[in-house]
Amino acid sequence: MVTTYTPVTYRFTLEELNIEVEPIYKLMGFDPDDVHEPFPEMIQNELAILAPYCNIQGGYVLVEPVELQDKTIIINGVTFEVGKKVTRYLKNSQRMALFTCTAGEGISARSKQFMDNGDMLEGYITDVIGSVIVETAMDRIHNYIKNEYSLMGENTTNRYSPGYCNWSVGEQFKLFSFLPDNFCNVSLSESALMHPIKSVSGFIGLGTDVKFIEYLCDNCNSTNCIYRNLK
Repeated sequence: MVTTYTPVTYRFTLEELNIEVEPIYKLMGFDPDDVHEPFPEMIQNELAILAPYCNIQGGYVLVEPVELQDKTIIINGVTFEVGKKVTRYLKNSQRMALFTCTAGEGISARSKQFMDNGDMLEGYITDVIGSVIVETAMDRIHNYIKNEYSLMGENTTNRYSPGYCNWSVGEQFKLFSFLPDNFCNVSLSESALMHPIKSVSGFIGLGTDVKFIEYLCDNCNSTNCIYRNLK
């Protein structure tokens, strides 16, 4: 039986996140220094009115003990088949922060409504902004974890999610078994997809000897990864 861990949660307003346009441009495939109208105006207009559609929240539980093997990570008796790369990136972790974060359901609903009405470009822009919002919120939480545990002499790794470097998305079920039900209003479908759609989850390793490694996109086969598209 999985031990109950104490969750830590955060909420953000869109204004607090101070979303930058550069990652939006990059995720859309643009050179940030060479973006022409109507895109800058459309993005700024959408950012100006998106706040009521956001329900931005996230959090984590800190779990231990952890055991890292060649291709697996074992947390309190639960084995995660993460593969060699993720295991290597999380090397020397003494415990893990298992996290989830979401931009909320409203953004995806707004994007879908645009597309259903034939406004494909508006829908696409809103969808991309939703992706950047959730990653920006998770960046904040990641930094909170880093700053808090550095005071205790611990370092943090980068964050890694099911679907990254051939880590099966199906392992979401194991990850979510450590989180409270409907944690931060995020749930899983039967196919292990998160709802709301604009949500992320994964591991952050902590320990005195762990290292933060930038995402090595050239060594990864994933073509749908947001980190590759933002590189």
